[in-house]
Amino acid sequence: MNGLFDDNSLLHKYLQQGRKNFMGGSNFGYGKIKSLNKHSGRYRATLKNIASKALGHSSFLLMCAGSGALFLSNILTKKYLSPQDYLFLSYFITITTILSSFALGGMEQLIIRYCKHTNNTIEIDKTSLISIIAAMTISLIASPLITTTLLPSSLAAPWILLLTLSFSLSLINYNVARVRSEFVEAQISSGTWKFAAFFGVLVCCFKFSDNLQTTLLFGMVLAGALNIYLIKKNISSLVVVNTGSSTISTGLAFSFSLAIMTVLGTFDRVLAEKLSGQDLFAEYVYFSMVLIFPFNMIASYVGFREAIFFKNNFSADLIKRKAWNLFLKITIIFIIFGGAVYTLSPLINLKVTWINMTLSYVLVCTKCIYSIFSSVMGSRASAKEIWTSNLYSAAAIIAITAIFIALDNNITINSLLALFIILWSSRTIIFINTVLSKQHA
Repeated sequence: MNGLFDDNSLLHKYLQQGRKNFMGGSNFGYGKIKSLNKHSGRYRATLKNIASKALGHSSFLLMCAGSGALFLSNILTKKYLSPQDYLFLSYFITITTILSSFALGGMEQLIIRYCKHTNNTIEIDKTSLISIIAAMTISLIASPLITTTLLPSSLAAPWILLLTLSFSLSLINYNVARVRSEFVEAQISSGTWKFAAFFGVLVCCFKFSDNLQTTLLFGMVLAGALNIYLIKKNISSLVVVNTGSSTISTGLAFSFSLAIMTVLGTFDRVLAEKLSGQDLFAEYVYFSMVLIFPFNMIASYVGFREAIFFKNNFSADLIKRKAWNLFLKITIIFIIFGGAVYTLSPLINLKVTWINMTLSYVLVCTKCIYSIFSSVMGSRASAKEIWTSNLYSAAAIIAITAIFIALDNNITINSLLALFIILWSSRTIIFINTVLSKQHA
């Protein structure tokens, strides 16, 4: 029996050969382990690469989260709360959209243009600082008066005053953080109100409160408190310097430019409310928030990141290539997203047709292409070029809108979309011509 299992026995040789046949050879263990380690290394490298890219675009992910929160706020309010609640939300979104871009009248753009980040400090020109403080003071006085005149059925003046203060601080924090390349902090400052609005809507949907207005405004107070904290932190890093440069002309040019952008961003809603009443106003806001707003976010992000890039890099070929690549990406995203919206439209109470979807696609493509050229203008154009482009754009907006109102007595979602395609196209063409006609130094 002992000889049966020794190294020279037939049974032992048979078992050894069977093990080799089963494992694919005597080097199976080493070869397979090596192969597994190789594949494991590839997977780890892939995951590391994905994680690295995600962290590199964490500000974009945060922007997506905030926009997604506002997107869901609209759908939940439309589906589960009353028509009066959604009408209030429509007014609220319109007002906050205006304030999120124009609370400081465009003077915050001076931070991007003239501030310098050295070590742990931000050098700000004295004239720029005075211009920003003056703009905030004027805005706190004018904003409640203008808003209650344009949209008298919306928020009370004291709440508009508090919102104006909160968004003014947000714009300062947002741009100081961008100069420091702290893009995540910038998005936190500018997007907190969207999360606050979402949680306010959730509170009402779960019946913890039956007053959407009070709940939303309480959330805005919390968002304002965060901006007060951030402004205290950022002020400590500011160093006021006297450069002797004249920034007022550039600041006024930015203000004029942003006033036009605010009109292009919200005037369609004001037209709907003024010319057709609250029903079309609420319907148009819901349509635009579901189908167009996500792409406004992409356009904003492009301008957010590219303004810093083009501040140090410029060539006509580079701009054209970026614009073309963005157009292709937007087309693919819209086909996927638009198809999903069209399929789910009965569930989310959205009235869509192939016509208004096609018009929406043209509009979002135009806005996104514009964002490329706008970022170049904002970071490199002279005050004279900004003024000239905006004067042409303002004239086009006034003329086109006047013709539209005179010819179209029946305002619809489709006619509003067509109008703003023409308005955005005119501004985009003007900016393209300005950017490509001269290599900015």
